[in-house]
Amino acid sequence: MISRLLLFVTFFLTAFPGKAQQANPAENTPEIRRAGEMLIQLAPEANLQKVLADLNNLSSNTAGISLKRIVSAKWHIHLIQFDEQALPAERLITLARKHPGIDIVQLNYKTQERNTEPNDLEWWRQDNMTLINAPKAWDASTGGVTPAGDTIVAAVLERGALFSHPDLAPNRWYNWNEIPNDGIDNDDNGYIDDFGGWNPRTGSDDDGNQGVHGTQVNGIIGAAGNNLVGISGVNWKVKLMNLADVQWEDEIITAYQYVADMRLLYNQTNGDKGAFVVVTNASLGLDGERAENHQLWCAMYDSLGKVGVLSVGATANSNVNVEVVGDMPTTCTSQYLVTVNNVDKTGEKVLSTGFGATSIDLGAPGQEIYTTTNLSPNGTNTPGYGTIGGTSAAAPHVTGALALLYSMSCENFTLDALSAPATCALRVRELMLDNVQPEPSEEGVTVTGGYLDLERSVDAIRELCNGLVGPLEFLNVRDLPGNQWRIEFQTPTFLPYKFRVFNMLGQQLYEREVIPQQFASNFIEYDASDLPRGVYVMSIGRGKLITSRKFPKF
Repeated sequence: MISRLLLFVTFFLTAFPGKAQQANPAENTPEIRRAGEMLIQLAPEANLQKVLADLNNLSSNTAGISLKRIVSAKWHIHLIQFDEQALPAERLITLARKHPGIDIVQLNYKTQERNTEPNDLEWWRQDNMTLINAPKAWDASTGGVTPAGDTIVAAVLERGALFSHPDLAPNRWYNWNEIPNDGIDNDDNGYIDDFGGWNPRTGSDDDGNQGVHGTQVNGIIGAAGNNLVGISGVNWKVKLMNLADVQWEDEIITAYQYVADMRLLYNQTNGDKGAFVVVTNASLGLDGERAENHQLWCAMYDSLGKVGVLSVGATANSNVNVEVVGDMPTTCTSQYLVTVNNVDKTGEKVLSTGFGATSIDLGAPGQEIYTTTNLSPNGTNTPGYGTIGGTSAAAPHVTGALALLYSMSCENFTLDALSAPATCALRVRELMLDNVQPEPSEEGVTVTGGYLDLERSVDAIRELCNGLVGPLEFLNVRDLPGNQWRIEFQTPTFLPYKFRVFNMLGQQLYEREVIPQQFASNFIEYDASDLPRGVYVMSIGRGKLITSRKFPKF
């Protein structure tokens, strides 16, 4: 009887090892988080030293709880360290969550790159660009600057990249307001010597690991096009901001703050300082993790969105419903985050990619994508080309596409990029998502039911720009039952206009301000019930620019 019981126990433990791992992943796979570290976000009025002293007192001063570094001063986020042998992490989390000076507490997790190994290093054709109709979009724009002259920047969170690669070097972003290596914050942005980007781990613009993954991702987004060298990225001329050594969760937060600071500074100085970052790319993540356990990470996307920065995240490389099993960052709910899964060369969802009807927005090519690479990352750093697969490759297609849309020649599409950055960012996001290529295998398992189609997005911008912006005029005036009038109009700008009604003697009887909406049907509803019978004049204008039209009241 005892031998049978032992046999059963042995079978159970060997046949179902995953259950124990899922119960407490930090215990069984310690590499997914850094032991003895915790992220806390303080309430705005809280004092850090008092909070640390309180936590030490509550834990009987056994764990040596102290500040390791300030992750984000603006957002009151700190990385603290403690002796986990003396104080279990779960106990410290419990104590910290009860402290009135702490808003959010979580462990410091390590992300994983989300690529799959390529099968054929000699495959050279960029059929991924054909699938998303990039060549047709390039007829309209190949990236670079907005109609207003803002240099478009995409920020890439990676361990590093080989920016000496001839297809990446022309598009690397530099902070020209900073003098490199002089030990001075020349542009007063809060960062010293951030000439070539920012490395949260070293607190400098160190390039980090100039390896394979980051070099491949950057190439998909923005390898220089039409230069007689190698390949073309989705965006031929976008500037690539290097955020290096980004792997742990505290580094992700610091990297995102750098982006937010630079874009906010650009908005506030009308482009004199900072950087016009419109999108970030994160081809990394955490499998099976739920957003509620990573609130600080998720909160970054709204903070970035408010200053005009969209973010793109890659989902898991396994056939799982992320809304059931969890995934980071693609289960974060921010409207400024665009989440991507993987489709093959025909546009069909690959089996080994995550899905979720409300969490995953769209698909993009991620199968054997030919791009820039480092052929000897552990040696001489040799520029070359190779393939990458998985959502690590899918996400940067979307990143490059979003940046490209900002360069379209329709000035009004991004006219408010600095004055109303969040509104502009959401407009770009929704236009892209509203114009995907429908795909049956993505229907019901993604928000849009399709994959990236650059040509459709470009055509939609053209239609909006040409159809709804033009000379000041009434487009349609309709007499509705009950003496109601619906007046459809267009304007050359989106500034406030005055709508007025006059009698035939020129006396003003009615006035209201109307503010035209960008890329939407503009109309006025007017109630003429109180007017005596007769003929009247309606007008709309701004300053000396006025158009008018007669209408009867029966």
